[in-house]
Amino acid sequence: MRPQLLCTFTTLQDLPYCIGVIHKSYDNDVANLKCYMYVHSENDIVCVYNVNNNTHKMRDTISINRKRETNTLYSINALNALIRALNGGFLDKSYMVNWSDYKDSLLLSNGDAYKTIQIKELSHI
Repeated sequence: MRPQLLCTFTTLQDLPYCIGVIHKSYDNDVANLKCYMYVHSENDIVCVYNVNNNTHKMRDTISINRKRETNTLYSINALNALIRALNGGFLDKSYMVNWSDYKDSLLLSNGDAYKTIQIKELSHI
């Protein structure tokens, strides 16, 4: 089974509880858990991790992708909206995104649009 990258949204106050629930929900089959703080809203946190047991998702959790070279996290819907925005409204799956423009960011979809959230890794979780 191929690992799936998941992203769970929480707050700084609820982070310890959230991490515990993540491990419990996926039977301790969690790898590469990292937590990121929104740069402009330090109370908002995302926990990003891989799981093999992806039969269910926790509340406030989405499946995401990562561009490792630039530490960009994104949903497929956000990537499609980004390409449309950069490519005159057309979705061209071969369009080359300049990922360095989205370094240390989380790209999320908001209907047909996308939003970019600057993130920084929490060093002590």
